[in-house]
Amino acid sequence: MPDQTSTSGLDSAEALAKALKDNQQATKAVQKVADELAVVHAVLDSAVPKKTLAPDVDQAVAHTGQLEKQLSESSQTLKKVNDSMAREVAKRNSRRRTQTR
Repeated sequence: MPDQTSTSGLDSAEALAKALKDNQQATKAVQKVADELAVVHAVLDSAVPKKTLAPDVDQAVAHTGQLEKQLSESSQTLKKVNDSMAREVAKRNSRRRTQTR
């Protein structure tokens, strides 16, 4: 009969590995949107003369820059979380290999 601790440890390691994979995909998506928004902001900020913009449009252009910065910061935070999760997955996999010997 399998040891309950080993089985639950296996399940939690697998669950953490899946969460890491999902989080890595989300991180890539957030970074892609941030990169695309940076391009939009750069085009709007440099290609459209400031004198011709209505005040609300000028504020919207400025807001795209702020949003891009927030998304980039969120992506960096997610990358740090991914690194921590990857270390934990590696640690659990190492323990699991040691227990099965």
